[in-house]
Amino acid sequence: MALWAKNKANFSVAFTEDAADQTLLAAIEKELAFTKYQTFSNLCKQALWQFLSVSEFTSSTQSFQRLEQRIAELVVKFSEFEHNVSAEELSRLEGLEHHLSQLSAQLDQLQGSVNSKFAQVSFAPVSKVVEPGPIESESVADDNVVSDAEVVPPRNSDPLLERLSSLLPQDF
Repeated sequence: MALWAKNKANFSVAFTEDAADQTLLAAIEKELAFTKYQTFSNLCKQALWQFLSVSEFTSSTQSFQRLEQRIAELVVKFSEFEHNVSAEELSRLEGLEHHLSQLSAQLDQLQGSVNSKFAQVSFAPVSKVVEPGPIESESVADDNVVSDAEVVPPRNSDPLLERLSSLLPQDF
């Protein structure tokens, strides 16, 4: 509105008795009654501004419409992407849950097997384990003298097997 304040020339608009002019006049009066334009002059100025700047207004409107269309396309693509990602993640999660449930079942089965094997083993009282002590030898006074001590042949059995044999049934 300040844009037109520099122009001091007054112009008038005449409406004829023609039906088209009378229809335009009725539309103008209706617009003035319901809108922000305080005067007919302001309405005419705004209409002329839009009409004379139609090339700028049209190109900016077309750019805006293209931008809106591109945004709508991106929204659709984003929603499709979001749907695909969520479906892919859901299938991955379901696969992981399936594998976890299989592992859990296998662990339960293994635990039951270990428990049953453990229950089958009967523990016999373990006798006192004697650790081998230092070997005492009689001192020999003379190298030519043979001792009367009996020589015990070395054992061929493993001491660990002897200790564990008490845990096994005596049938063996």
